Amino acid sequence: MRWRCASFVLLGTALLPAQNVLDVVDGETLYDGGHLVSLTYEIEREERLRTGGTRLADPNASHRVRSTGVLAWQYGLRHDVQIGIALPYNDVETESASGQQVAAGVGDVELLAKWRFHRWDSKGVAINSALIGTLSLPTGDDDAGQDGVEFQPEQQVGSGGVDPSIGVAITPEPGRWRFNAAVLYTLRTDTDGDGDRRGDSLFAELAIGNRFWLEPYPGPFMRLDLFTRWYDERRDTQDDVRLQTSGAQRLTAGFTWAFRPRPSLDLQLSAEVPLWRDVNGPQIDLDWTAQFSFGYRF
Repeated sequence: MRWRCASFVLLGTALLPAQNVLDVVDGETLYDGGHLVSLTYEIEREERLRTGGTRLADPNASHRVRSTGVLAWQYGLRHDVQIGIALPYNDVETESASGQQVAAGVGDVELLAKWRFHRWDSKGVAINSALIGTLSLPTGDDDAGQDGVEFQPEQQVGSGGVDPSIGVAITPEPGRWRFNAAVLYTLRTDTDGDGDRRGDSLFAELAIGNRFWLEPYPGPFMRLDLFTRWYDERRDTQDDVRLQTSGAQRLTAGFTWAFRPRPSLDLQLSAEVPLWRDVNGPQIDLDWTAQFSFGYRF
């Protein structure tokens, strides 16, 4: 059996459950009839920035803490087709000089699908390529507010729209090394017609990993991935008005530590920080992200 372990993909303020689920944004698929249940917890801190992306010197400036837990189930429909569903729970807390804003609850359920359209393998090396599709359903509340004022879309636990995503990933694995390249585009809609809509987003990743500890099957392995990621998030809309102080471009770097003590168990720890960012007007944007995930295969 060839060892496999997925990359994490985090989308900051445009976070989707798919990017908090093992074995989604890469070129590989589960074996025919295989199941994967995973539980992921992520905490993300965002800070207030000046126009362009410069950090404010004031330590008491506005900031946001976003916590997300995602329970997911995936199934190998065929050896090259993988389907699944993810259920998130979101807690979003914003602190500012005017007080605290809190929104919490079940987020948008997401349907997951992946088709591995190409596989090439030889002795000690394999390359897998897959088309990825997701569909986010508006099950989360997108009308939370305080004192009669509705929060902006990025403060909500739901999007209020049926939001499709499509992307492609390629994953070469020569020997103990693992490379991953992926692109994912998310289209946001306003299904409930309330005039609120998050901005579309584009994500890209380049990652390199090494299984520095690898024992013969069914022995354990550990792998360390280093990655860089690019995010392009378009402006949000509220009450049919484009919010000028929303949307950003961001280049980040981070790592993922993966440990599989036995074939049925996955443990992963990931962290990510921005290297460069450009925001549209003063706004709150990513400071750092940390994530832990547990997966069970059967």
